[in-house]
Amino acid sequence: MNVRVACVGGAVLDRVYEVAALPGTDGKSRASSYREFGGGMAGNAAVAIARLGGQARWWGRVGDDAIGAGVLAGLAAEGVATDETRVVEGAVSSHSLVLSDAEGRRAIVLYRSDGLDPDASWLPLRAVGGLDAVLADNRWIDGAVAAFTAARAAGLPAVLDADAGADPRSREAVQAASHAIFSEPGLAEIYGTSDPDEGLRRAAADAPFVAVTLGEAGLRFLGAQGGILSLPAFPVRAVETVGAGDVFHGAFALALAEGQPAEAALRFAAATAALKCRGSGGRASYPDRAAVEDLLRQG
Repeated sequence: MNVRVACVGGAVLDRVYEVAALPGTDGKSRASSYREFGGGMAGNAAVAIARLGGQARWWGRVGDDAIGAGVLAGLAAEGVATDETRVVEGAVSSHSLVLSDAEGRRAIVLYRSDGLDPDASWLPLRAVGGLDAVLADNRWIDGAVAAFTAARAAGLPAVLDADAGADPRSREAVQAASHAIFSEPGLAEIYGTSDPDEGLRRAAADAPFVAVTLGEAGLRFLGAQGGILSLPAFPVRAVETVGAGDVFHGAFALALAEGQPAEAALRFAAATAALKCRGSGGRASYPDRAAVEDLLRQG
């Protein structure tokens, strides 16, 4: 099924340094390699959707600088439609510093420009009726709430990627979503508890479907009967985890857009993210549909 998904939120330029071990609070580290490639939660999700066979479009903001031009070119090269992007005159586009160690762990420092106007009135919400799902991250709350409101009015899945270190208004985006999928730190930050199960119960008061990803420990979600259910992670040797959460959310939104039930969509997303972690090179490591379906068949 060639379904259509709009991804609302961040797309950045990632500057990635590979190091033997992540640095502590002080000192110096030597990088063994340096690469630049496209990143950002919503941007990466859009690329994952396109790689898996969906039609993806990115609705977001960049500055009128070389970074922004590179971000858009990177998305377009992956088959993501960017013609509905807003280019903000005089703004510095978002970018990030990523340290990735030999075990696949990473530390990320994101620069998010204050020059990117949060106004969401320009979003092409009339196009929502021609979509099959909407995904948004919690990096641009006004955009997420506007897109989710339109999606739910049209009866479409509205999937939130809720990570930590984002807007303190993130709960507004959760309340606008139909499906809110949290990282473990994101759930703890938004709902004020380090217990994922308690966090899910609190989040369930705000969104119809909630889940939390737990890395190697798999994921947990609130079932239809109100119980906490688990799915294990697919066993892979992690080489690079940068972007794995973004890939997970993109795959989940695609699966919902195709009509898969939520639990099947979670499993599809977990397989996609696991395969991404097995490779390196940023978006070059995102798997295609055949690879994901093969892993699912293997169980």
